[in-house]
Amino acid sequence: MINLEKYSGLPIQMRDDYSLVFENGLPPVTPTVREFSAMKSYLKDPSSTFWNKGVYYMYRNIAKPEDREAITNAGIQYDITVVLPGLMGDEFSKTIGHYHSFKPGTQVRYPEIYEVIYGRVVFIIQSATSDLEQLQEAYAIKMERGEKVLVPPGFGHVLVNPTDDVAVTANWQPSANVSDYTSYEKHNGAAYYVVQSKRLGSGGKTSTESKYEPNLNYKNLPKLAETRPRELPQYELRSAIPMYFTGVRDLAKLDLLVNPDSYLDDLTPAKLFV
Repeated sequence: MINLEKYSGLPIQMRDDYSLVFENGLPPVTPTVREFSAMKSYLKDPSSTFWNKGVYYMYRNIAKPEDREAITNAGIQYDITVVLPGLMGDEFSKTIGHYHSFKPGTQVRYPEIYEVIYGRVVFIIQSATSDLEQLQEAYAIKMERGEKVLVPPGFGHVLVNPTDDVAVTANWQPSANVSDYTSYEKHNGAAYYVVQSKRLGSGGKTSTESKYEPNLNYKNLPKLAETRPRELPQYELRSAIPMYFTGVRDLAKLDLLVNPDSYLDDLTPAKLFV
């Protein structure tokens, strides 16, 4: 088994079949499984196949018993997502993608914070007009274990595992958030696909890497900007410290998730990404 405690801050291990084991009094959570059969409308190639019935597993609303009440009262929740490795045609394993709902009484969509606790990932995030019909910006954010990214208000996101190993992420999100998958389904995925590319190197050896392929189901496709997440010490988001620990230590630091309209000057790509 793989011990995930160092980077998650919670007594969790991962079995060889990628399921999670909750230990030392941490209440177990039954995951929601995203099966490949339900992902066809979100893929570059809907006729492709996948080696496993489930592609990713979502463990929702995880908390230590002593932290549960405070987290609930803060209006947030902590989740873990396990994304299996593999290809769907030439497209790497991924989540289907969604936008967040608006905070009631505002035109500001809820943000979300992600952390990589095992493996490497790429987030494809994109902003759109309020009706989600016209894209405005698109970013590819490469992340290593321990790194955090704050997905700004108004940005939808897809989590891609571009490796041959499992990827595990954690996230803090508002409990009131309702995910909207319709635009991603309508357009067969995100603005850009992360696909496998083979290149002939020196000595005739073939190397495998990833590249970004535009999704032409979108009109007015914005240019993709490759970037990395900034450390955000003002919100206790540092790569060296698990965000579950820093979150429960000072839940006020996560108020931006519930009241993003009060933090809009900070929640911009220029201030969140390198």
